[in-house]
Amino acid sequence: MPLSLILLIHPASMLDAQGRYSHNLLMLIMWGVAAGFVHGVGFDLRARVWQVLFHPLLAWGLMGLGYGLWWTA
Repeated sequence: MPLSLILLIHPASMLDAQGRYSHNLLMLIMWGVAAGFVHGVGFDLRARVWQVLFHPLLAWGLMGLGYGLWWTA
């Protein structure tokens, strides 16, 4: 996943105009990356709450938010 590599190799690319991180948004982005990984390896979640929290549409939306923030930064 390129987004997780960007965060790992060059975390300063996620700084805002004032030079600070938005930890709330970064938490959502990392949630999207984790959910994408869970879906990508084919892990079968049985409990409904985990199926909702790690749903691929939610993961793609959160990763899209991350790319959008990175692109506008």
